[in-house]
Amino acid sequence: VQTPVEDNQQLESYSEEHHDNPHLPEGSAVPSTRLSRAFGFASLGAGLAVGTAAEFARRTFGASDNNNSKDPLVLSNDANAQRLTESLRRMRGAAMKLGQMLSIQDESIAPPALTNALAQVRKGAEAMPQYQLMQQLEDQWDEGWRERIELEDRPFAAASIGQVHRGTIASPSTFDTTKVAVKVQYPGVADSIESDLSNLSMLVKATGLAPPGLFLENVIRVGRDELKLECDYRREAENQRRFQTLISSDPSLVADRFVVPQVIDELSTSRILVTELVHGGTIDKVVDLDQSERNRIGKAIMRLTMLELFVWRFMQTDPNWGNFLYDVRTKTTYLIDFGAARGYDEEFVRGYLNIVAANADRDENTLMEESIRMGFLTGEENDVMLEAHKLSGFCLGEPFGSYEPYDFRSSKITSRLSEHGSVFLKHRLTPPPEEVYTLHRKLAGAYNLCIKLGANISCRDLLDEVMEYQKKQPTGS
Repeated sequence: VQTPVEDNQQLESYSEEHHDNPHLPEGSAVPSTRLSRAFGFASLGAGLAVGTAAEFARRTFGASDNNNSKDPLVLSNDANAQRLTESLRRMRGAAMKLGQMLSIQDESIAPPALTNALAQVRKGAEAMPQYQLMQQLEDQWDEGWRERIELEDRPFAAASIGQVHRGTIASPSTFDTTKVAVKVQYPGVADSIESDLSNLSMLVKATGLAPPGLFLENVIRVGRDELKLECDYRREAENQRRFQTLISSDPSLVADRFVVPQVIDELSTSRILVTELVHGGTIDKVVDLDQSERNRIGKAIMRLTMLELFVWRFMQTDPNWGNFLYDVRTKTTYLIDFGAARGYDEEFVRGYLNIVAANADRDENTLMEESIRMGFLTGEENDVMLEAHKLSGFCLGEPFGSYEPYDFRSSKITSRLSEHGSVFLKHRLTPPPEEVYTLHRKLAGAYNLCIKLGANISCRDLLDEVMEYQKKQPTGS
């Protein structure tokens, strides 16, 4: 099971609580043409080659502390790790996104230098220079955009695909003002996805960054599809409106004060997304609230996750804690950032629910039968792989195994899940269904959030709710 990618500041500060946060400093220009981006990858490859030669010399002549290390030369060098970090953050886009996807692997699998480098990648991108920002705004809004919105020049957050600014819209008729969050996509990112991933794939293979059991081609294919969708801000706006309808139609989520901010359609384009700016701080900051409130939030998030997959079959798959903003004054949780939302077909959902129920009941026979039927296993795996698959599944189902409260923090559930990652990478015979790359990322994120909150909650009733719902649905619905 994958642990969550933290696309750092991405929309994390979509809240007025962060109004006094310093703006991000201006960074280097975003390489916006295929040629400039290819040159960036070539420069990174050359730098890594130099660093690898230096590490080889240190090991050969005994000047390195890692003389007996089995880590690949290119990955065990701190200077190379720093080169990788700086290049991915400077390139933004698909390069940075894939780096973040790779960073979700268990720390025990990667050399420490690489683990530290990818941790830095998760902290976010550089802000684009002012001239590139102005070009994007004028291209999407035309030259008269300042008459419609007052926009802060510097962003307060920057991620792999775009950066976020605060703005104010005034109504010509009423003179009322609306505070908004304006996400502006970096230039060239959407048009360079294919070339970026091809270049990065060659680089990753040449350096041995990804072990065979990762099935890098599948990771890249899923990443390519995900990035193409995330770069379409009109689609993200549609996703946000859809979630707003779903959540506002569920009485329990309304009672728990879960809210999706409004999309400002008249200013949103395929490369700029404008939404209502909401009050609140990132939800992982509420650890000092009383236990009952933390339990309420944790259980609502777990229920939302179950509804997204097993009832709505439409899930926001980015597990970033910053996508949940909590207003301590009103006890409202705002949900933001729907670029990574995706649908799941009925057959997959029914099969996966059978697996979750089998895990919860520790039913090994059903787990293995459904795992082979759905393509998680071929049936030809060795005993080591089969045992790891069983134990990771039972661990995943633990919160749903009893009606007694489950103590997420003391369980260390995500740490125990990741312990099986090295076995999967060594012994897995087939890549998992492509839906799992995003799904397990979200499930691990929900678990980690409950750990962060110190939630002590019963989850079996949540499984019962979706099982009862599925029983009432005709096949093919």
